[in-house]
Order: sequence, then structure tokens, then C-alpha cells
Amino acid sequence: MIGNNRPECNLYPLQARLLKGELLRVVAERVELRGHTLRWLLSRIDQSRPYFLLGEVEMPDGRGPALTGRIDSVDSYNPASYRGGILRLQYARARELQSWLDLVAVRGEVIVQFWLKPGEAAVTLGVGEEREVERIPGQLRRFL
Repeated sequence: MIGNNRPECNLYPLQARLLKGELLRVVAERVELRGHTLRWLLSRIDQSRPYFLLGEVEMPDGRGPALTGRIDSVDSYNPASYRGGILRLQYARARELQSWLDLVAVRGEVIVQFWLKPGEAAVTLGVGEEREVERIPGQLRRFL
């Protein structure tokens, strides 16, 4: 964990029920996110396959301490919460990450879990789409 913060919520089941079904195989890959965005990471994942993101990433947005995804009720679950520049992911998917897709990570890593049914081929992260960002304005490029 990046900070020394306690978890936001500790939920423990009082009962459990097992359902018979297909066995799943979980394959996990650890990804260092420093210098990258979540959009970059998601571009490497086949969105048609079941996947989940777990971890903590420091990505300050310049607005100071923020609190998003606060747990106001024991009935709610937030796969992504952001507080004080730290984004915590707990089984998050692309649809929960829209607000943070283009923030660049200062540090942190994400574990990508793929859930595979019997007989499904192994999954790996793709190359990803690297986007070049023009940092020098066009009118100044002629002086280089």
C-alpha cells in the first residue's frame, strides 16, 4: 500500500454459499504504472475478457486532497476510490475509472487479474497504445 492509511471498509461475510459451476483459473500480472496513465494500461487489456484491477496508484490531480467514492453505507461497494492523490482499486474495471484515465501515475502498481474458464487460452497484456505528446509549441520548433 502506498499510504499508511487504514482500509476504508472492513466487510466480513456472516454466511457463505457455494454454487457448483465451471472452474475458473485466475492469472495475474503485475504492472508498474509510474509515468503511465490508466488509459495506457487499459489499452493493453482485451476488454472482451473478464479482468479486474487491484492496487494503489499515486496520481495527484493538482486540486488538493479529494474524496471520491466515499463509502456512505454498508450496502455500497466502490471498486475505485480516490483520496489525497491516491487511487485505490479493488476489483475495478474500465467503466469505473473514467475520472482518472488520463492522470499520469507518479508511483504505484496495479495487478491485473484475468479470470479464465476451462480451455480458454492464456491471456497476456498487449503492447498498448503509446501516444506522443507534443510538448514544444509549433511556433518554437523552428528555433531548435
